[in-house]
Amino acid sequence: MNSKAFEMLLDRLGTDFHAWPSDEAREAEALLATSDEARKAYDMLLRIEGLIGLSRPRVASGAKQMVIRRALADIALREASPTLLDRFRALIFAPVPRAAFAISLAALGFAVGIVVGNPLTDKAADTGGSMITASGDDVVF
Repeated sequence: MNSKAFEMLLDRLGTDFHAWPSDEAREAEALLATSDEARKAYDMLLRIEGLIGLSRPRVASGAKQMVIRRALADIALREASPTLLDRFRALIFAPVPRAAFAISLAALGFAVGIVVGNPLTDKAADTGGSMITASGDDVVF
């Protein structure tokens, strides 16, 4: 293994040789023992990993458990009480209310048809003016 391949694997896999594939780990450890350039790259990455570790916020272990419990309780509460929108969707998309809605629209249509009247009969609603009627004899072809 050369130093370029070592640096590439070091950037990709980190400084823990246990996380590396076994063949590459053995070659990297051998190169690290003999090459000053490889040792410098390894030490620099160790320092960078240390700085990254120090920059992470520290959270007490009890706080982690408390946050997890609170999140699970919120999830259970949301599943137990659906929102108003969810209730409305369930009502609209249930089969019985849809059928009742369709039947009520049909009944409304029949009622409007009865009030307005049938245009094919002589009884038509007087719209307030004189009625002009025509018969089949009045049509000129």
